[in-house]
Amino acid sequence: MGEYNVFKSLTRRKNRMTTMTVRMSDEDAELVRKYVGFEGTTISEFARSAMLEKIEDHADLQELRAAIEADDGQRFSINDVLEELD
Repeated sequence: MGEYNVFKSLTRRKNRMTTMTVRMSDEDAELVRKYVGFEGTTISEFARSAMLEKIEDHADLQELRAAIEADDGQRFSINDVLEELD
């Protein structure tokens, strides 16, 4: 199992960027390298995007669960909706 730094530490004016390390097998690391090469992106951008998407998916799932729990079962037909809009 290798350790791969996927982010470079950068300082841009007031914004600092954090360096993160990901541990994965050499086979997984090679797969990631091939994938990002094929997609024309960087490992940093791929990892950042994947992590943020995962967080967003989790938030969406929590929202869905709350909506299901709050659902009282009442449904409206399209005609009911159209009448309400008139």
